[in-house]
Amino acid sequence: MVYKKGIYFLLIVLFIGTGVPNIQARTFDRIIAYVNDDVVTKRELDVLVNQRAMELQQVYRFSEREALNEAEKQRSELLDRLIRQMLLLEAALTLKITVSEVEVEQYIQEFKDRYQIETDEEFETQLNREGMTLIAFREQSERNLKTEKLVMGRIVPRLQIRESEIQKFYEENRDQLSTKVDKVNLRHIFVAFKPNTADRDAAYENVAKARNDIENGGAKFKTEAQRYDTSQQAGDLITATTEELSQFPDIFQNSLMHLEIGAVSEPIVGDKGLYVFTVEERSDAFIAFRYFIVPLIASPEAIQAAREHANEIHAQLEAGEDFSKLALTHSDDNETRENGGDLGIRSLAELNPKTRAVVEPLGAGYYSRPYETESGLHIFKVDQRNSPELTEMEKTQITSLLRQQRFQEEWDAYTHKLLENAYIKITLKE
Repeated sequence: MVYKKGIYFLLIVLFIGTGVPNIQARTFDRIIAYVNDDVVTKRELDVLVNQRAMELQQVYRFSEREALNEAEKQRSELLDRLIRQMLLLEAALTLKITVSEVEVEQYIQEFKDRYQIETDEEFETQLNREGMTLIAFREQSERNLKTEKLVMGRIVPRLQIRESEIQKFYEENRDQLSTKVDKVNLRHIFVAFKPNTADRDAAYENVAKARNDIENGGAKFKTEAQRYDTSQQAGDLITATTEELSQFPDIFQNSLMHLEIGAVSEPIVGDKGLYVFTVEERSDAFIAFRYFIVPLIASPEAIQAAREHANEIHAQLEAGEDFSKLALTHSDDNETRENGGDLGIRSLAELNPKTRAVVEPLGAGYYSRPYETESGLHIFKVDQRNSPELTEMEKTQITSLLRQQRFQEEWDAYTHKLLENAYIKITLKE
């Protein structure tokens, strides 16, 4: 029975009502469906619902209440699958498919193992609770095996998975495999939104006003900080050790080390705008200071100028100009400009989603159109692109998944043909 393990859980291992010898014995229960010369009763469907609830508890760890509620929601689906299984059994009997006693015993043991039933006494108790006897279960197991053999003969041969299908699945689902995302050797040219002279003058005027209000108007440093700097930490007291201070940019270190206690520094141009400091306490071991930033905001005119500049660079690339040379001449990224805009090897997974959307479609040797961010525009180029290959284990896992999907499709198609040629009448009210 090892050959069935990939498909075992897709088959219905349920108590199908066709195990009862004649219809008259079941007429005391309400008939909810007619299937050719057989019938399905309400009790039989109730048994299936209860069996499904038990499966949800044992296999999928649902609570008892959750399992019962979910099983009830699946009642119509269970009836449909029961009818299809009955038609499969009818076809198996017509084809005179047989099973051995050894196969039946092994089937029962697999069932007990699946539901973690350890003893025969526990098994019989569970069967009795479901209104079944051991003899009836053995008969049902034999019928299920015949049905499975029919399925194995008619459907399993169609489950061959080609290498191209594995690769297609991999390409379509690569985003869900974090270790299989492409890596790219990436370059960029960055055109910053640079404040023009008027923008800079406005920022320096704000700094001058803030310094005057603090030094001459009696304003609190933190109050002025929060007026011009929107960050939550603006003007908060910061204590840094001498070692921590050594990690600051040199221009900030020099200002803090030479600034008199209580004085307000001249504005210092940094990456986010104009920095203004004040020192409240200083020793050989630490320094306590506050600061705020007056942003250098590019005007609409400056932003438009940057856009036009980026478009001009793109036009030069289109004309055949070398990307690295243009980066050296035009890029505003000080860290990468000297090496032709080289950002190194990056996994697509580590890029922010918007940048990834721009870079991912690019093949090796191709560059993007100008891509606009809050700080400026980027033109990206992919020098090389490496796609990780699937391991044999990953191929096996994908093959198993595709076989399960194919099995369900083929099972539905085969049983649908049986339905088309059968007499089915359902009296169950939804």
